Amino acid sequence: MSGRITLGSFSLAALSALCPDPAWPRTNWISGTYVYASPCATAEDATGRRVTLRRSPLGDTLVYEAATLAKPVRIDTIALDAATKGVAFATEADGHPIRFTGTLAVDALTGVLEDEAGPHAVHLARVLRLHGDPACRADPSGAAR
Repeated sequence: MSGRITLGSFSLAALSALCPDPAWPRTNWISGTYVYASPCATAEDATGRRVTLRRSPLGDTLVYEAATLAKPVRIDTIALDAATKGVAFATEADGHPIRFTGTLAVDALTGVLEDEAGPHAVHLARVLRLHGDPACRADPSGAAR
């Protein structure tokens, strides 16, 4: 059968020529949703924060939440470095600029956060399962942070 083109092989060749190459996912970061949080330790300490990073071949987004903010802030422009696992973002919330520069690790997001209170170091542990944490002053329900 060498040299003979069959209808099946012709159809497959024609179909593959018409279809564009598939969009392959990024190999340097795994797609998915990653949650990093530091819940309030006591009702008097309303410093709870949560960062939700959504990785996708179509683009990355980040949602930043803090007990001191009126609502979560969605950030579409994020700087991610695959080699160093560095992450940086800047936005404005409640009339104040917010900047973060840090590093993603397997178990945490660490770095420096600059907000209306000035620059300060943050360590947000990776949350693998949502669960209730101690209540914050801004969230008396005790919902997961």
